[in-house]
Amino acid sequence: MSPRTCARKSASIAACVLASALLVACGGRGRASKEPMMADPAGAAADSEASGDTASTDAKSDADGPPASDPSDPPSGAAILQGNEDGARALLEQFVAADADHHALTRSLRPTTSDYKTLFDAKAAAKIEAAQAKDWDSNKAVIKPKAGQTEIKVWGATGSDLAKGTGNAREFPGGYKKVAKHLSPTVLFFRFKFVEAGKDTGTAYDGLAFINGHWVIAPKPWRAMEGKTGGMEDDAEAPAEKPAAKKKPKAGKKKK
Repeated sequence: MSPRTCARKSASIAACVLASALLVACGGRGRASKEPMMADPAGAAADSEASGDTASTDAKSDADGPPASDPSDPPSGAAILQGNEDGARALLEQFVAADADHHALTRSLRPTTSDYKTLFDAKAAAKIEAAQAKDWDSNKAVIKPKAGQTEIKVWGATGSDLAKGTGNAREFPGGYKKVAKHLSPTVLFFRFKFVEAGKDTGTAYDGLAFINGHWVIAPKPWRAMEGKTGGMEDDAEAPAEKPAAKKKPKAGKKKK
């Protein structure tokens, strides 16, 4: 390579190096002219305080536990879906609520054909369903406490108890003795009353049971077995009739 060619090549390389240096310098000055990205001390403090407050609130909430339930709150679905006295009471609390729709609540308790077969033996189930359908279809079937009857009394007895007269059988109407052999021995039947505070008598009903995953009512089944209807209210709370006075035997004639 001639000396002249080498000189040209060296000059070209030097020019490239100079151009690169200028480009770097310009880029550096451009970045330097912008304000640096720095955290805002005040914002960081605020975030820290907010985080602290949240943690404090969460800790306090955990320490205090869940808020206490208000007695006026409606019963929960879980409480109602218990097939025991507590579940029956939770269900019936809906009937004493100030805005209760008694007809709608009662209709929700209508048994299906399958339910009747669970409550009674096959022979009685069809007969009782047919008789009670008249009250259901005519909307005569309604559970409704009277004014001021805001307290609930509940008794449970299995079909076996009702047949043998054991447990709470004495709290049920005497008519259950007539259908005792037709009752499912393992089903827990309930009788209940709506009463005024401090009283024992009130508006009474019977035949409530939790079967097949829901609550149903088949009241006064002995009447249905006789082909009778008559609403749902238990007439056991009606004042008892006074027994007829015994007639005095006529005095015989005195023998002379």
